[in-house]
Amino acid sequence: MKATIDRQKVLLILDWCILRFGISKFREEFPQLRVCKSKGNSSYSNRELGLCGTYVDGTITIYLATISSVKVLCETVIHEYKHYLMNDNEYDKLEKKLIKKNPDENFIYNNHPHEKRARRMEKKWGEICFNELRYYLYKK
Repeated sequence: MKATIDRQKVLLILDWCILRFGISKFREEFPQLRVCKSKGNSSYSNRELGLCGTYVDGTITIYLATISSVKVLCETVIHEYKHYLMNDNEYDKLEKKLIKKNPDENFIYNNHPHEKRARRMEKKWGEICFNELRYYLYKK
């Protein structure tokens, strides 16, 4: 059975992240959410289909047209939530160091310690989130 991927499912997964991981120690508020029906356009992604999501200035943005399944949606929201949990200033400092080594965006994405942590978190928790929310994610 194929589930429709929509804002309600993104909100459900975001709520799951909030309950599971809590508030960032670097922020006073939970992240804002922006859901776009379009594909994300950026070469700053190693996913073949394009950019699935971003976290910038307190806002998680999810690009629905790039999400291929409900499980990928879970992984994407978790990945971006991990960015919310981390220190933006540290991210920027590490990025500047990587740019000096190699300005290629794919190099930076693949080698940035924050991106590596976010990918590990999405892999570790994506399946758990999907299994815990499966009933609600496929409910019509």
